[in-house]
Amino acid sequence: MLNRLQAEEQLSAIQATAIGGGHLTKRDTMKALGNLRRRATGDTEKATAANPAVLAAMGIAVVETPRAQENGNG
Repeated sequence: MLNRLQAEEQLSAIQATAIGGGHLTKRDTMKALGNLRRRATGDTEKATAANPAVLAAMGIAVVETPRAQENGNG
């Protein structure tokens, strides 16, 4: 996990240098700054719920079980 955090920090430093040095296009700069602002305020992208087809494509087995009866016997 520490390696992953260090890599994220390094990528952030590289991106900050590229933005500050004027090495990105205006569009890429604005996109990067928007992403940083969203992350700074805690506004993150919401993950979409995986459906059985997506899980199967990722190699995750999907087993559907019948729903238990709700009459108190199950």
